[in-house]
Amino acid sequence: MPAITYRAAEIGTSIVLALLGLIVMYGAMEQGIGWDDTGPQAGLFPFYIGLILLLASLGTFFSTLRAWSRMGYVITKSSDLKRVLKVFIPIVVYVAIMPVVGMYVAAFLFICWFMLKLKEGEGSYKKSFILLISVAVPCAIYFIFAVWFEVPLYEGLWLQWLH
Repeated sequence: MPAITYRAAEIGTSIVLALLGLIVMYGAMEQGIGWDDTGPQAGLFPFYIGLILLLASLGTFFSTLRAWSRMGYVITKSSDLKRVLKVFIPIVVYVAIMPVVGMYVAAFLFICWFMLKLKEGEGSYKKSFILLISVAVPCAIYFIFAVWFEVPLYEGLWLQWLH
């Protein structure tokens, strides 16, 4: 059973990228897109990048409509899409919780989730090994960035609530 056709992917991608281009253009206009005494304003170059993205997306959209009959073949099946979603949904959750719990806790949860689910059906990792790796990686990231390079990563709102 088909999940996504080539034309659906082209249309969907062009719409999303056109919206992204419009958002960039809108944000750039708030910064100013003209010239002043010191040269170009902050939004000038982002505005043109957004405009190029919008125009390219519209070009893709209309060329897809023009070649509609030739673009109906399937590029992915339902089973393939399910495998992609098994990775995509946890990544979305990871990104969504990061502002609240911070980089380190989100990384811990993300690694735990994948190590628990990665080998499902093939024999799983020991819980102690999962815990060790899930703690060691965020700790290593903390020491590398925050301690050694003195570039702290986002720790989240939860630490602010604890203070």
